[in-house]
Amino acid sequence: MSGQFTNRYARLILGAARSVIGPEAWRDALRQAGLARYEEALPPPSPDPGITFAEMSAFCQAIRERFGPDGKWMPRRIGHEVFQQGLPSYSWLANLARLVSGSCKRLGSEFYNAMQRAAAIVRMETGTFPLIWREGDWVYWDNPSCPYCVGLSCAEPCCDLPAGTLEAITAWVLERPVEAIRVVQESSRACGEPSCRYRIEW
Repeated sequence: MSGQFTNRYARLILGAARSVIGPEAWRDALRQAGLARYEEALPPPSPDPGITFAEMSAFCQAIRERFGPDGKWMPRRIGHEVFQQGLPSYSWLANLARLVSGSCKRLGSEFYNAMQRAAAIVRMETGTFPLIWREGDWVYWDNPSCPYCVGLSCAEPCCDLPAGTLEAITAWVLERPVEAIRVVQESSRACGEPSCRYRIEW
């Protein structure tokens, strides 16, 4: 599957990664993913297409491999940072979150609407179309065109960066510590399944 992140979204992800894993590990991951062109300057903050899905997938995989047993948690931490650093850029999501946080202590239409806003950002910045629905006590996020595992083959789900972003969004809306949120990736395209699906719990 082909596709590209906008320059501004790729800039956000790469910048968040550098702040979490440090400059040395960051440069190594860039080089391993064929992204050495961004060592000196991040992508411009423009809506133009830039880094490919395959390049970003390789970048995330390089981080997982570098950190060994902790490799899956590092991209999740980057996902947390992506949300925190991106919040000022997407004020319409932040304003909604602040509006509902006082009353949304459990699953409700307000939280569901906040996740729909988050999906709109993903559509705008990647051209993919996540689906969101409620089932029982939880919310599900499903992306049949996930941009984080293109070209990868994994024994278990490996899209930890978007899982971390979902954790951070949920924690923000519900005004809870991110450690209290659990996002379980139930399926992955990298495992040969039709979509990358996440179950959001708290």
